[in-house]
Amino acid sequence: MPKPQKSKDSRTPPRRPTWNIWQGLFIIAFVTVLEFPLGWLSTPKDLLSLSGILKFLGVGLGDVFLYVVVIWIFMRLIRRPFSDLGFVRPHKRFLLLGFVVGCFLFVSIGLLGNELTKILGIPAPQSFALAVKGANYPWEFALLILLGGVIAPIKEEMLFRGLIYPPLREAHGRGKGILLTGIFFALLHFDLIRLLPLFLGGIVLTWLYERSSSIWPSVVAHGTWNILMALALWIQRY
Repeated sequence: MPKPQKSKDSRTPPRRPTWNIWQGLFIIAFVTVLEFPLGWLSTPKDLLSLSGILKFLGVGLGDVFLYVVVIWIFMRLIRRPFSDLGFVRPHKRFLLLGFVVGCFLFVSIGLLGNELTKILGIPAPQSFALAVKGANYPWEFALLILLGGVIAPIKEEMLFRGLIYPPLREAHGRGKGILLTGIFFALLHFDLIRLLPLFLGGIVLTWLYERSSSIWPSVVAHGTWNILMALALWIQRY
């Protein structure tokens, strides 16, 4: 098999990606079709019990595994390495920046969310929040932190920043590409009341990817954001 050709522009995010936005959206639609008969698209029932939490963890891990496999096959088919999705070593200062950005998102998005609830009402809790509140033992909480703070952010950043953003950047420029990626990030969470906070969060995470030329600072920021939210929910139990 011939080796993948080096990109004319080796910067990350790729300035001339070899895939387009429609292929990225097709991957999302394809995985959705695969998950539908498995029942992975619906919120697991009884998240206040051990069996419900374990099922939630299983579905979450299965979802990540499926996306990684499908995207890996896609990158092999177009003969491009995973580094095109931003999986390159970042400068240490950007990892620190990712942590700071994650803390900033937790505080700012949390404050914005509180203000929005005064206008739109309290939204239904997300499944991750229900699972955290239903965790009765520290090991359950630790597994949820691993899923929500590490594994899921890697998948979402690979998908939105790594796969969706580069073709949008090429077609519309950096500014509009960041805004459009934020819109996709918000819409594909299927949460109307949280649409604005997710949109703003998506913008910040995409800016961080663009700024650092690596997916890892965005993963750190996304994971920090999720972990702090989980800790806040866990502390509220007592």
